[in-house]
Amino acid sequence: MAGLPVPRGGPRRPVAVVTTDDRQVACARELAGRGWPVRCWGRPVEGLPGGEDPAALDGAAVVVGPVTGPPTAERMTAAGARWREPAAWRLAPGALYVGGRPGPAVQAAVAAAGGRCVDILADDAFAEANAWPTAEGAVLRAQQLDGQVVGGRPAVVVGYGRCGRALARLLRGFGCPVTVVARREASRQEAAAAGAAALPVERLGEALAGAELVFNTVPAPVLGDAELAALRPGALVIDIASHPGGVDWEAARRRAVRAHLELGLPARFFPVTAGRILADRVEQIVRGEGGTGQQT
Repeated sequence: MAGLPVPRGGPRRPVAVVTTDDRQVACARELAGRGWPVRCWGRPVEGLPGGEDPAALDGAAVVVGPVTGPPTAERMTAAGARWREPAAWRLAPGALYVGGRPGPAVQAAVAAAGGRCVDILADDAFAEANAWPTAEGAVLRAQQLDGQVVGGRPAVVVGYGRCGRALARLLRGFGCPVTVVARREASRQEAAAAGAAALPVERLGEALAGAELVFNTVPAPVLGDAELAALRPGALVIDIASHPGGVDWEAARRRAVRAHLELGLPARFFPVTAGRILADRVEQIVRGEGGTGQQT
């Protein structure tokens, strides 16, 4: 689907950024710095128009919604803004909404303007760009929770998708002996070629028995009671898979395993980077470059 026209050297169409968190604020600043006429709805951003008044949406050709979900009365009130129901939004004809899980109300409002929504959480390019800051955030969180460096400590990475690959690479850079546990043989071969030990999921317990640090990236029940029982005393589990993660949380509590579900790491720890990634992807989608999470 073709993107909104961006005249080369000419004026860009108005953008409204829903500034509910530091990533959204950084995205607004980044887009403004690139010459987009940006208005904010939510937290005020120094040097940019808008803030609490939802009139910032009026006439917007592009709306950058929160990555974590659609604007809601509760979310906007928490950001210090006045609420306006999506049905009352006054968007420009053909408006584009880019945000996480737009939901029926936002989709209907955008459709009423003859526009379209892109669910950024279903966008492959956005996920790929966030893999490295997610990996760095997971390692940083392990350092915070453990009060120790990660360097040289044996680590297991469960899953070898985008974030699993980034984690394994980062941990190897810290000098950690890394074992990747993956279902697909091709993934195990790739991990082994990159310098990690690689085991199938059937040998997960064996891998866990030697680990001080465990990072799960698989959004499925992989760390059940039997697997948690295999952990050495004091091991730390960081689960970065989408909610509810891959850990049996009741079993973890029963066994006193230190397991933590850590979501939204790029925005939590690296909002400037996360905002730049979001701004990059918004510009690409506006130009018609992808948008795999499209909803009409």
